Amino acid sequence: MPEQPSNIARRWATVLIESAYSPIFRGRLTHILDEHVARLSRALGTENDTEGDSAADAVGEWLVASRFTGPDSLKGTIETLGELGRGQRLMTMLGSLSAGYVRATRDQLFHQQEKVKNSLLKAVEDAQRSLLESEARFARVFASSGAGIAIMDLDGEVVEVNPALAAMLGHSGEPQPKLVFADADLAVLFNDCRRLLFSDDESVRQERELSRGPEDRLWANVVLSLLRDGEGEPRYYIAVIEDVTDQRMLRDVLRRQASTDMLTGLPNRQSFVNRLEEVIARAGPTDTMTLGYLDVDSVTIVNDGLGYAAGDAVLREVARRLGRVLPEAVIARIGGDEFVVLVEGAPDVSALAELIDDELAEPVFIDGHGVAVSTSIGFVHGTGPEIDPVALLRRAHSTLRRAEKGGKRQWGIFDPVQDLADRTTSARIASMPGAFENGDIRIEYRPIVRLSDGAVVAREAQLRWADLGHDECARYAETLGLASRIGRWMLQEACSLGEPVLVRLSPDQSRDPDLAAIVRRTLRNSALGPLSLLLALDVRGMPDGEENLEVLHDMGVRVLLHEFGGGFAGLSYVDRNPLWGVRLSAPPSERLARQGLAGLVPLLHAAGIQVIAGHPADPDEHRALGVDLVVR
Repeated sequence: MPEQPSNIARRWATVLIESAYSPIFRGRLTHILDEHVARLSRALGTENDTEGDSAADAVGEWLVASRFTGPDSLKGTIETLGELGRGQRLMTMLGSLSAGYVRATRDQLFHQQEKVKNSLLKAVEDAQRSLLESEARFARVFASSGAGIAIMDLDGEVVEVNPALAAMLGHSGEPQPKLVFADADLAVLFNDCRRLLFSDDESVRQERELSRGPEDRLWANVVLSLLRDGEGEPRYYIAVIEDVTDQRMLRDVLRRQASTDMLTGLPNRQSFVNRLEEVIARAGPTDTMTLGYLDVDSVTIVNDGLGYAAGDAVLREVARRLGRVLPEAVIARIGGDEFVVLVEGAPDVSALAELIDDELAEPVFIDGHGVAVSTSIGFVHGTGPEIDPVALLRRAHSTLRRAEKGGKRQWGIFDPVQDLADRTTSARIASMPGAFENGDIRIEYRPIVRLSDGAVVAREAQLRWADLGHDECARYAETLGLASRIGRWMLQEACSLGEPVLVRLSPDQSRDPDLAAIVRRTLRNSALGPLSLLLALDVRGMPDGEENLEVLHDMGVRVLLHEFGGGFAGLSYVDRNPLWGVRLSAPPSERLARQGLAGLVPLLHAAGIQVIAGHPADPDEHRALGVDLVVR
């Protein structure tokens, strides 16, 4: 669990005070850091990447502006702010913080370098008026500067270096100027300096790798300038050098972290997509690749039962075993408990799925518990260099979701016909909230007829959306989490009819602990008597919704169960709850099952239950079943 921001701010203040000197006293510093931590925490909790990156970038600039640029200032800041949470979003924000720090450091260096250059120019110009004074001023700037400074003549020979540069390049004492740079480095610097003679620019800035001793290297920001005399003629070259090795290393580490899953060490989603694009780009017209999208089953159970540390250990082990069994494949963790494997060629996916499953079936022991997992996998083949990598990933994922409908430890292969149908259905489900807001979903009322005399005793409210009937609308709404909202609206509209009406509820509504209050409020607002409301709760919402059956009955509402197909559980609900009736599910087509249903109706009648048939059938068939009411 992330630590309190105030605690993080206090520890951050301690880290900064120990790493560098700043005139800000501790109390004021802690207050400022508390505001920074709060701003970063808020940005971390939003979906706005720009806001988070901007807040983190500003923190990096503030560190430099406040003089917290000691050797451990940035490292300590990254480690302390890492306690704000975990995940790729935080890594990205810390990368932005480092980028802001590096940029502010570079700008400060450039500013110092410009000051040094201007001081040098002024020193040379003043030499004509006061040689001794200018030499003293130059010597002070040259000797005290934290940046390394080298002066070269027009032939490329180093004539003077300051102590900072000598120490930076690994020399002690006062080495001879011409020995400070490695020969190769000096040759490159001199060539760059010579270009200034033929350029309109008076200076050039670059990042360059330099030798520091015989076996060590450093990265430096280098500013090369051409120094002219009073007549404007070139006299010397000036190199101002700042060691940025630590910043560059940190930047490289953060860049790797941004493309790596920190838990398993595998490539993350973005890195995998890049690799997938590379494989596709070099594929020939007939080259085939196979993408498998894996969902590790039961990780949630491990997390809940043994803790998140155990769940993380399982995911790391899954990553390790996938790498062992598929050494030539590109493997990545996409997020959560989902992995992908990319295999060049078209292997037997059945054998591949069995190979992966066998590898993961062996338990891994965590704190004395032998834990084993299985995977469900969606496979898709792709051929040629024209494949869309994002589309390939989506197809594998949709194939996985379709395979998981069959239970755990399942696999499937991409079916373009089924995928088109699934996408069409998903697109329609996704558009349902808009259709509801626009009034495209309406309510139709079908008469409920007493079979004995044909009298209409009530009406049943049913949803209709274009060509979709009630059952499809209800199923789509349940899938999208919209069932409760649409159900409340349908209940209000149906009760406003002012006549007996049957309303079927979704499984979620049927077990809603606020259902009785919603019904009571709806009846009060519509002035419909409770006996005129036939409220059918979904049998799939039982037994969690049984309390609602009893409370609604006590309110005087006639309660039913719909989608009733019998069975031991269904009969138990009838036996122990005060039901007025049941609405049968779609009748089976098999002869033996229909005979069983016909034998069930007398049992319901014996319990005083009204039986409603809600699906089309021949009237003689309804009479043969013995139902009491039929929805026409």
